[in-house]
Amino acid sequence: MLSPSRKAELFLLLLTFIWGTTFPLVKTALFFSSPFVFLTFRFGLATLAIWLIFSKKISFKDKGVLKAGAIVGIFLFFGFAFQTMGLKYTAASKSAFITGLFVVMIPPLSFLILKEKIRIFSLIGVILAVSGLYLLTRPKGSEFNLGDLFTFFCAVSFSFHVIFVQIYTKRFDFLTLTFIQILITTVLTLPFMSVFEEIKLVYHPQLILAILVCAILATALALWIQNRMQKDTTTVKAALIYAMEPVFAAIFSFLLLGEVLGWLGILGGGLILSGMLCSELGRR
Repeated sequence: MLSPSRKAELFLLLLTFIWGTTFPLVKTALFFSSPFVFLTFRFGLATLAIWLIFSKKISFKDKGVLKAGAIVGIFLFFGFAFQTMGLKYTAASKSAFITGLFVVMIPPLSFLILKEKIRIFSLIGVILAVSGLYLLTRPKGSEFNLGDLFTFFCAVSFSFHVIFVQIYTKRFDFLTLTFIQILITTVLTLPFMSVFEEIKLVYHPQLILAILVCAILATALALWIQNRMQKDTTTVKAALIYAMEPVFAAIFSFLLLGEVLGWLGILGGGLILSGMLCSELGRR
């Protein structure tokens, strides 16, 4: 029989595996849908799923959770908005590694916002990650492009999201906070969809598959797994598991889309992965 910690680590590995598959799925979906239309369906369906499952446990008695959820939701929205827009212009595998930069951005931002001390390993992690980003976006035919820039902003948004989740989960019920932030993300997609893009929606089985996987598995189920299981293992082990996300993404991008980073791109992705691990392990 599996111990609680081993069971949690296996579930978190499954979660990371699911996240990794979404990069090529979303990139394919964008052939049939504009970015904010896709996000509206993804988060709208995820919001509905969470409400149907957890409505009896979600409470709005503490009005402060509404403001906290809105703040966290704004960062979550911009993270996924920049990531999804970026996937229109860059490779899914590159997007995954650049998104992973949020791990090394957290220590310096935590110093500025939470006054947490920056450790030497965190600085080394930043240097490794920045070096990896340079190599990843410099191979011939894979120069830094608009999609990479959008994805970099995605990483910044996700780093703020993680920090403010850490702040507010100590004050409010996490399940309620999670529901509000996903709901806010859904609501924010509507005006952006109307103003900043030409609406596109073409029925295709691959689009339906991407929406269902991203909404039910990579959003609703992923949040449940993360919040239910992570407490049963150590932060270091969880970080090691989460660092596998861009690796899974690169594998599935090759299998599903035929994307090949090239040797410099692979080396750059490896440096980013090393920077993520170094930064996270150095915080312990």
